[in-house]
Amino acid sequence: MKVMFRVLFGLGALVACIAGGPRDAGASAKDKRVAVFMGPTQDKYLGALSGSFKTAAEDMGMKITVFSSPFDPALQAQQIDDAIAQKYDLMVVQIISQRAIIPVLTRVKNANIPVVLVVAPMVGNENNAQDLYLTHVGYDDVMFGRMIGEAMVAAQKAAGRSSAKIAILAGSMAEGKAPLREQAFREALKKAPGMDVVVTEDVKWNPALGERAAGQLLARFAPQGGLNGFYGMNDVVANAAIQAAEAAGVKVGTGSTDLIVVGGNCQAPGVKNIQAGKQAATLLMLPAEEGKLTATRVKEYFEGKKPEKITFLPSETITKANIEKHAQPCSY
Repeated sequence: MKVMFRVLFGLGALVACIAGGPRDAGASAKDKRVAVFMGPTQDKYLGALSGSFKTAAEDMGMKITVFSSPFDPALQAQQIDDAIAQKYDLMVVQIISQRAIIPVLTRVKNANIPVVLVVAPMVGNENNAQDLYLTHVGYDDVMFGRMIGEAMVAAQKAAGRSSAKIAILAGSMAEGKAPLREQAFREALKKAPGMDVVVTEDVKWNPALGERAAGQLLARFAPQGGLNGFYGMNDVVANAAIQAAEAAGVKVGTGSTDLIVVGGNCQAPGVKNIQAGKQAATLLMLPAEEGKLTATRVKEYFEGKKPEKITFLPSETITKANIEKHAQPCSY
C-alpha cells in the first residue's frame, strides 16, 4: 500500500509539473531575454514607450533588446525571424502590417515563444490570428476614434456650424490602430448630420508627410468653400496641419470662421496648441504608462500568472478646460 502511494504521489507530481503547477512555484523574470519590435523609435510615442518598457523590465531583472523598423513589415519580419533563431524567451511586438504579421507570428508560435502585443491590436481572426499572441496592452482605438469624433462635432457646433467638411490625416493604415480610429471617427460624425469626412490621407504618423498632405488638401478644397476641420491622429500630425494652414493663410482656432483641428496621443505640440487656442482637443494617451504596464504583465507571465487577453489603459478628452491638469504628463 505504501509502495502504491509513493507511485501515485510520484505520478501526481509529474503530471502537476507538466501542467505547470509546482514547476512554476518560485518562477522569476530574472535574466529572461525579451526582444521588443517597434516602429520607428524616433517617433515620440514609440520612443517613449520602448524606453519606458526597457527601463521597467530591466529593473525587474529582464534583459531587453529593442529592434526598430520604419513601418517596414518586411524588415520587421526579418528581425523577428532572426530573434526566433536567437531563442528569446518572449517577444513584445508592435504590429506594422496586419496581414504580413500573421505568417511571422505563426513561426514564433511554432517556436514556442510567447508574444505580447503593444500599440496596435490584432484585428480579426484570419488564420486563427487571435491565437498567435498571449496578451495585448494598450489603448482602445475604437474608443479613441469615437471620443475625438465627438470632440470635433462639439467644437464645430460651438463655433456655430451645423455642417462641416472634415479631413483626416491618418497614421499607418496598414496596421490596426489607424483604421480602427478612422472608422470610429467617421461613425461618430455620422451621428451628427451635416458633419462629413470628405477625405482620409495616410501620412504614416509622419509630420512632414502630414504638412504636405494638409497643404495639398487645403488647396484642393479651396474652390469648394474650403475645409472646416482636420483630425490629425496624433498631436505631431495635428500640429503639421496647423502649420500648413498658417502657411496658406488659413486661420486656425475654435471661432466661427476658423479651421478647427483635433489631435490625439496628448503630445507636447498638442499641449502648446490647445493652450494657444489653435487646437480644439486631444486624448490622454501616455506611452510611459503603457510601457510600465507591459513590463508588469511580462513579469507576471514569467512568474506563472496567466494574463488577461486585452488590457486597455484609461483615457479622457483633453480641451482648453482641463489642459493644465494634463500638460506635464503629456509634454513628451
